[in-house]
Amino acid sequence: MATFYNKLQSNILADRYLETMLADWKGTLLLIIQAPILAFLAVMVWGNIGKATESMFFVMVLSSLWLGCINASREIVKERPLFLREKMANLNVASYLYSKVYVLGLLCTVQIFLYTMIVWKYVDVKVPVGWLGIVLLFTAMCGTCLGLLISSLVKRSDYAVALVPLVIIPQLVFSEFAIAEDQFEGASEVVFKLMPTRWGYESLLRFGETDIKYFEGLAHILPLITFGILFLIIAYPILRSQKY
Repeated sequence: MATFYNKLQSNILADRYLETMLADWKGTLLLIIQAPILAFLAVMVWGNIGKATESMFFVMVLSSLWLGCINASREIVKERPLFLREKMANLNVASYLYSKVYVLGLLCTVQIFLYTMIVWKYVDVKVPVGWLGIVLLFTAMCGTCLGLLISSLVKRSDYAVALVPLVIIPQLVFSEFAIAEDQFEGASEVVFKLMPTRWGYESLLRFGETDIKYFEGLAHILPLITFGILFLIIAYPILRSQKY
């Protein structure tokens, strides 16, 4: 009975959240438009070369993480009073998080579809379009979960937006475009391996090889899934402990 109730609650919350996003169609459209803008910027640069490079793979992955994170970063904190009131009335926190992930996942799917098709049409990315979309979508969903964690931690929407660059910039600093992978040692090596962009980037490299290494490409997606789940697991007790 409890499982049925939680599932029903999840569906109701997801429907309400989707209706809210569609009602605010200007804000939602603004989020969607970010994807083709980022895609055309990439095309402007790598279109001069005519084909993707390793740096383009990294930019695509980083852009996807940004899209997911910025989408979700304000989605809990902006409705904190409503969430706390409903929690007093037996709102299930897991159902609440599910509704956010589900609807934001739909948004990410639209964004990544637009991003992938634009880049794939104008640049030889060397990665089958299906695999390119899958890797970027998993990266964006990891960013979504990270954004929800940020949103659960802060008390104001502007704090959430300010924190997004602070989680995106380390993706650049602790990457192979800062120093070679074998030069990371000690704590920096641990942080390097904890960067979601590292795994999405490595996955695209495997799918972009002449002899595509499907198993290795898929294996590098697993850490993205793990990180996303971990972000939600951390967010859950934080939201559970909050009181009106």
